[in-house]
Amino acid sequence: MHQTLSTWNRFSLFLKELSSYYKFFKRTDRQWKDIVFYSRQAQYIAFFEGLMDALIHDHEAKLCYITSDPFDPILQEKSPNIIPFYFNILFPFVLPFLDAKVVVMTMPDLNQFHIKRSIYDTNHVYVFHSMMSTHMIYRLGAFDHYDTILCVGPYHLEEIRRTEEEYGLKPKRLLEVGYYRVEKIYNDHQSFLNDPTLEAGQRNCILIAPGWHVSNIIEVCASELISTLLDAGYDVVLRPHPMTIAKKPEQLVALENEFGSHENFQIDTESASEKYLHQADVLISDWSGVTLEYAFGTERPILFIDLPRKVHNHEYEKLEIEPIEVSLRDQIGQVINIEDVPNTALIVSDFLTNREKYKDKIVNARRRNIYNFGKSSQIGANYIMDIYRGRLKG
Repeated sequence: MHQTLSTWNRFSLFLKELSSYYKFFKRTDRQWKDIVFYSRQAQYIAFFEGLMDALIHDHEAKLCYITSDPFDPILQEKSPNIIPFYFNILFPFVLPFLDAKVVVMTMPDLNQFHIKRSIYDTNHVYVFHSMMSTHMIYRLGAFDHYDTILCVGPYHLEEIRRTEEEYGLKPKRLLEVGYYRVEKIYNDHQSFLNDPTLEAGQRNCILIAPGWHVSNIIEVCASELISTLLDAGYDVVLRPHPMTIAKKPEQLVALENEFGSHENFQIDTESASEKYLHQADVLISDWSGVTLEYAFGTERPILFIDLPRKVHNHEYEKLEIEPIEVSLRDQIGQVINIEDVPNTALIVSDFLTNREKYKDKIVNARRRNIYNFGKSSQIGANYIMDIYRGRLKG
């Protein structure tokens, strides 16, 4: 969110919340509050817009959409099937008293902090906003208080069942759905490749997309990596994590000062944009969640720099399951040590020379690890309607 809010605007937004509160609880018919979607920030709509579209077009469902982002474009849209509401400060006081049949969220840690479950017989449905495994990068208990999980692939089902066994949890309903986000990237990428205005013989573009964790690429080796690639004649785009932009802008200023005058280098701070996901011939990363989306969406390889893992659950090894973001690395690209960064250009050259070999490996990995590729939204919407109609309980 690039906009900033003045004190007056904050007060105006709070008045808007109070108005939404009255409208939601006093003036909105029950039928509009039976299926509720919640998005903490506008960017998260990208992970369940397919579900919403399928519910509306295939089932003529009426949806309530709650957002905590005052700049969410859905607040301004006029749809006959969606009523939007803005709740931010008041949301912790809304969800517990939400008498809905289904609440769909992309927010982990439900009931662990200040956001609590509804006190009513509401089915809380979780939609993943990352393809990563559930037991290493998420906090312990991140999904324990959901009733239903729309699983991306078999690994999610195995991890959650093993977690339930390990900690004696009540079994959740785990549904084999898939991942809309990667399908959208794939479809958009096919359109990109078939664009008649695409320049033939253009320079190869390398996208560097670090994650947000201790000892990521920007903190450890960005300068050497960028210099190596520029010297080899590649176009280089650095796409920092949004948290780096917000919390450590001085790191980006330093890189801009060092490489900003080079015509083949740029920093992309538009994290919601997919422009460079499609233009990039190779992605270089550490533990960023965008890696699996890029590989399975564009069918292009990734070079992983083996930096310290992103770990938020220090008990993850109890499950004795290797996280998917670890096990897939050799299947969708290559992994190098920090000492090998000077050889990055040679590996990128191999990626470009053997495009089809890497593409075949990536497509096979996608087939094994993602449910219902190309059909996840329709299947997920069918499940949500089954819950709404009482065919799926618990």
